[in-house]
Amino acid sequence: MKKIFGVFLLFFITLSFLSCACLSDRVFDNIIGREPTPVITAEAQQLFLVLNENNREIKTFKGTGRMNLSNKNREIISADIAWVAENSNKIYLVFRNILGQPMAGLATDGEYVYFASYAEKKFYKKRSDNADLKSFVSIPIRIKDIILLLSGRAPVCDFDSAIAEYIEDKGPVLVLKSKGSEVVEKIYFDNGNNNVMQIDMFDSGNILYQVFFDEVKLIKEYHIPSKFIISNEAGDYIKLYINKYWTDEPVSPSAFVLRPPE
Repeated sequence: MKKIFGVFLLFFITLSFLSCACLSDRVFDNIIGREPTPVITAEAQQLFLVLNENNREIKTFKGTGRMNLSNKNREIISADIAWVAENSNKIYLVFRNILGQPMAGLATDGEYVYFASYAEKKFYKKRSDNADLKSFVSIPIRIKDIILLLSGRAPVCDFDSAIAEYIEDKGPVLVLKSKGSEVVEKIYFDNGNNNVMQIDMFDSGNILYQVFFDEVKLIKEYHIPSKFIISNEAGDYIKLYINKYWTDEPVSPSAFVLRPPE
């Protein structure tokens, strides 16, 4: 567990931001209201409608699982986790020991990011509504996008044009491009166009990271992955296995504000 404390301490010292701005979970609504309006083909528009409807009504969600990750030193860190989240900008994620006791917690309330080491009685707080995880896992994915992925939704980068491509014997791919026609994101769908199976994020033509979904399950009316892997071309990764999942339960705003350990 000390390794977990160390990498999260580094995270709070060197919080950084993504160069790729992303839209909220109400994807299609935000696109329509933007100025200037992006150029979207009819086929791509249909895929945006799927994204917008996917888990649209999910508000709060809780879960338990396990996280494995490799940090910048290529050390493998593994821990049981539990989380509670609301919309796309609030989460409390706790790391537990083998007895189920909380050892460390990470939270954001949309304005501040918090980290608490319950074992070592340490506490950190930093103003940030757009923090990413690049400082300790070499993968520049934002906490907001982790929340979206946990809710079964796809983060969508800012873009200027969108087209749909088709891979034989697989499914459609939504391709988002910048003004210079550089690809900024690809979103891969299954054959039924119902579920997102893969996401590729780009920067200057290079892949920043990829997300792979596995075993999408129906929980209430929501499509939730039981596992997803976030990785980059250098081999760094975050693997998150979801064991239990609950949705639409009351959550107090205080859940996302951590206090110094007593």
